[in-house]
Amino acid sequence: MYRFDDFVVDPETWRLSRGGQEIHLEPVVLKLLIYLIENRERLVTRQELMDTVWGNTVISESALTKAVARLRKSLGDDSATHRYLETVRSQGYRFVAAVEEAERPDSPAMAPGKTGAQTKRRALLAGTTAIAALLVLGVFWPRAPELERPQEDSIHSLAVLPLKNLTGDSDQDYYVDGLQDLLITELSQLPGLRVTSRQSTVRYRDSQLKTADIASELGVDTLVEGSLLRQGRNIEVTIQLIDARSDDYLWAERYTRETPYVFDLISDVAMAIGSEIGVVTVLPGKQALTHDRMSPVDPRAIDAYALGTMYLEQFTREGIRTAIDQFKMAVAIEPRFALAWGQLAAAHAFHALFGFASPRDSIELARAAALSAIEADEQFYSGHSALGWARLWTGDFDGACDSFEEALRLNPSAPDAIHGEADCLLFDGYPNESVARLRDLKTISPFIAMHNLPLPSHLFVTRRFDEAIAAAMDMQKRIPRFSMHWFLAKAYWEQGRLDKALEEERLEYQRRGDTVLLVALEDGFQAGGPMGAMRAIAAALVDRAGESYVDPFEIAETFSRAGMVDEALLWLDQAVEYGSYEMTYIAFWPHLDVVRDDLQYEDLLKRVYGDKVEEIRRVADSLRSRDR
Repeated sequence: MYRFDDFVVDPETWRLSRGGQEIHLEPVVLKLLIYLIENRERLVTRQELMDTVWGNTVISESALTKAVARLRKSLGDDSATHRYLETVRSQGYRFVAAVEEAERPDSPAMAPGKTGAQTKRRALLAGTTAIAALLVLGVFWPRAPELERPQEDSIHSLAVLPLKNLTGDSDQDYYVDGLQDLLITELSQLPGLRVTSRQSTVRYRDSQLKTADIASELGVDTLVEGSLLRQGRNIEVTIQLIDARSDDYLWAERYTRETPYVFDLISDVAMAIGSEIGVVTVLPGKQALTHDRMSPVDPRAIDAYALGTMYLEQFTREGIRTAIDQFKMAVAIEPRFALAWGQLAAAHAFHALFGFASPRDSIELARAAALSAIEADEQFYSGHSALGWARLWTGDFDGACDSFEEALRLNPSAPDAIHGEADCLLFDGYPNESVARLRDLKTISPFIAMHNLPLPSHLFVTRRFDEAIAAAMDMQKRIPRFSMHWFLAKAYWEQGRLDKALEEERLEYQRRGDTVLLVALEDGFQAGGPMGAMRAIAAALVDRAGESYVDPFEIAETFSRAGMVDEALLWLDQAVEYGSYEMTYIAFWPHLDVVRDDLQYEDLLKRVYGDKVEEIRRVADSLRSRDR
């Protein structure tokens, strides 16, 4: 047996306990723990774990990441302090707690000639046999025998469809959507379950598609349908769980609460669904799901949160500003409303992302809101995810990656944290793993542009241009309202397909109704061909910047494509001063190759990356060398 702190791991009985209380783990997660303990004196690589713990089963990197996250949760571990598991980012893991090896009280002494290592190997083999036996028996542990589900029918993914508004008042749609968002947030914290983002399910409101067709489009096993009736201080929610593979109704229930207890209602629904599909719903070190400790809550805070979410998703100047005001109202009413603090951080970030505010100011406002979210509830993921982005955009790369890791420990389905983790993998020199992680993100949020754009963008900066173009076209097909002409123009330009690039530019300007840039393109092309077109567009953007906001990085990259080095460097310098988000990736952008030999570019790299500059430069140089 192994002892560390007040935990006991017994490989022979295949149990983990704490203070005499058994902790239920999936067999593969317990096997992962035993293997890490057995090899605690060294770093165990991710590939080694995938090869040994899972044996002949082929798994993805994300499956390992999720198993480690479930193990951390079960141990109550904190990735920031590494009490039990130390993560060496992108490489592997090390078990760092002091371990005492002891014989089981009811076991005879070890037979002569049998070493501890042999015993441990035998235990691991027994564990593998146990897993195989479970699979043969078709048991989806830890469900009770009467609820056992064959392994091939077990549920790993779920989508919550828009709830029906039974109030008869369309002005209450925002409230119904807000509760759907809260339910998805709760379900996303259940280990081993991939939950589709709410924004990707909006298109199925009042849909006539068959259940199986909706599930197929979303790539999930199970759907949650329901309705909500709000009358005065009372809420009635009806929920149904449907196995989309068989169209069977697995479970249904009606819940009624007073509005101040809405978080209790949501928590009860989430835990009931988790119990029905056979996943752990309450984890050691976390009393219950996200908001249980907050109840009761002032209904005005929920109203403000739901309204803020509605306005934020308009992505307009007034919409985002109204969202910020609503989230501020929500946290003023309920200061421990962690989700509202997290949304406030996101709203500040979007305010600058869409060109409505200064990036530097917005990043600091987002950072402050993220820290308040963590202070309100450090076991809720959104504060850590938002803090990760604030850190990344201000050059704290190690801190950012730690924040993303913590967010994913708390919610393995958090889209923004998955995106952040992919960026960390890129900066650490693992571009293939980065792209693989973004393919995972696409499955969680298949119809949301901000969660799909990172994949073609990463393919672009890693100079896999054919794949980037294919990914962009696929995204355009799935999300037709979001134009990808501007992206295709950049990709074709890097391939030297200049006429095709300019055609995509024309289509983009026509879609926007931007006659100024369209005229500049045509006049410039007539005067000097493709390079003349870029020069004319850059000049038009400079003129526009004198009257309204234009991201300095956009101007710089246009000058770069025109081959105008001095002008490009001038605007890159302004982009650093301005805090442009895109400067985070300056070492990787292919269209900046024309300026890389200039000393001023070297200075820009140091200002953006600080003491990480040499490490990130090596990664970027390696990608460029592959392209030659």
